[in-house]
Amino acid sequence: MRNDRAAAVSAQIAYELERDTHPEGFPTLPLIPKARYTSQEFFDLEMDHLWSKTWLVACRADEIAEKGQYRLFRRLGKEVVITRGVDGEVRAFHNACQHRGAPVVGSECGKANLLVCRYHSWCYDLTGRLIRVPEEHDFGEFDKAEHGLKKVACDVWDGWVFVNFAEDPVPLVEELGRVAEDLAPMTMGELRLKGRLHYRIKCNWKAALDAFLEAYHVNAIHPKTVATLLDGKGTAIGLLKGGHSRMALPKKRSAAGGTWGTDDYEKYDIEGVPEVFRANNCAYGVFPNFVTPVDSAGFPFVVFWPVSKGECECELIFVGAGPEEDTAETSEYWRTFVANYDVIQNEDFQFLEHIQASLESGAFDGLTLCHQERRIYWMHEEFDRRIGIDHIPAALRVAPVLEPFSES
Repeated sequence: MRNDRAAAVSAQIAYELERDTHPEGFPTLPLIPKARYTSQEFFDLEMDHLWSKTWLVACRADEIAEKGQYRLFRRLGKEVVITRGVDGEVRAFHNACQHRGAPVVGSECGKANLLVCRYHSWCYDLTGRLIRVPEEHDFGEFDKAEHGLKKVACDVWDGWVFVNFAEDPVPLVEELGRVAEDLAPMTMGELRLKGRLHYRIKCNWKAALDAFLEAYHVNAIHPKTVATLLDGKGTAIGLLKGGHSRMALPKKRSAAGGTWGTDDYEKYDIEGVPEVFRANNCAYGVFPNFVTPVDSAGFPFVVFWPVSKGECECELIFVGAGPEEDTAETSEYWRTFVANYDVIQNEDFQFLEHIQASLESGAFDGLTLCHQERRIYWMHEEFDRRIGIDHIPAALRVAPVLEPFSES
């Protein structure tokens, strides 16, 4: 993060710690219609106009570090093979042989020199090119060059692999904008995968994500965990172009010594992290579906995926410094780190099924948000921009009011 931006974050934290009135000139946020969380029509609009055209984090590049290594991305009703070619490039393809649609890989991860259809043994190289067809003469006039695997747009940002199902998407770094600039000092490409957590939650994916876009709830549901470390009253928020956002909470004390990890903290410290990320917990919301509370001790990407309009999945992908072989399975530090996050996640998720039931029952009309929850509203404004306002019924739209208060 640039020095001027870090100074602005510190100044906003100081302001928030002293503030006891509604910010002058900031609007009362309009109600967010509950049907955005319950309507099949709105869910279908998201699937058609959002998930199919947005950069989505898929895996870590260090999970496919060697030539021929692959991982299978299974989300949103799609299967995508992400692999590293002999030239070192990372590519992505639909896991569908162009003969009759059978898979070319069957396991979640592995290593192969060729991608071979499991049904009739059509054979593809790691660039997706069809190179061998058994009894090819039986297909008559047949050009293998026209039957390569269907490509999926794929890019790598600082150690993270993203996919995009649009035919000609905006470049990933351009899409990330300020987020990529601010997080460059974290040198995430040099970090390594340390562990994972996975949850299935009976609520709309946005209801789950909302819990990670505000700190208004910290004292209420995290009194013995997050609230002992971070001062929610000092929350500084930045609304960034593209629906992204930033939330910085000042730390009450060091995370060393057992809360996030163990006394081995210094062994796993990420060198070169700016003071703004050491003095504060800076959590970035990256459109459309994940947040990352970056910290020099290590941190997760917290990613949300829709299953249906009333159910979602959440995955935490932890990265950090230190020996590559030290993970949540082998290291006490990372085992404790991941276990403590699991406690906090379950605190965040405890009310979500009931919230979804309330939304479905008509118990209230929609979300009434305060100034501290404006990141949620900002995301909803971006949903409408990406879907296209003309596609959204008038009763399901949100009024665009936050642009004057963004850092764009």
